[in-house]
Amino acid sequence: MRTLLTLSAEVVTREIPEIVDFNKLKSRTTEEALAELVSELGIVYVTALTRQGCSGCETQKPLFRTLAERLSQVNYQGGDKRESWNSKRIFGHAAYPTYTIHVKSHVGPLEIYRSVYPPMEELEKQIKESFELAEFYKVEAETASRSRTDEL
Repeated sequence: MRTLLTLSAEVVTREIPEIVDFNKLKSRTTEEALAELVSELGIVYVTALTRQGCSGCETQKPLFRTLAERLSQVNYQGGDKRESWNSKRIFGHAAYPTYTIHVKSHVGPLEIYRSVYPPMEELEKQIKESFELAEFYKVEAETASRSRTDEL
């Protein structure tokens, strides 16, 4: 029996979404993958980790798609069981579906939210609130950069 992993790594901005292909991340270490995925300041990164054949994932997919249509586009990438273990290695999740939200700070990517099987209303609320944190960390990074420049 073949198990397929479905991963949607979404970059949610207030304007145009960018789709990130999981195949680019699966050969990386956790730190490398997150640094590549969460690459810009002021942006909210939402990742949905699902697996084909997972009843909870199948229930959540249409709900997430509806939410994603309001916030951004969704791209699902199929694969085999190794991809499921690669996603667990990279993202450290134990079950499907798992949703994470990250933002970048001057100390690197920070996880803002993680939930297994969340209500879409809660996920939407967390995404919207994460924009404030993303902006805060962007300002903090710019301030830290100016401080380092002033010290030189």
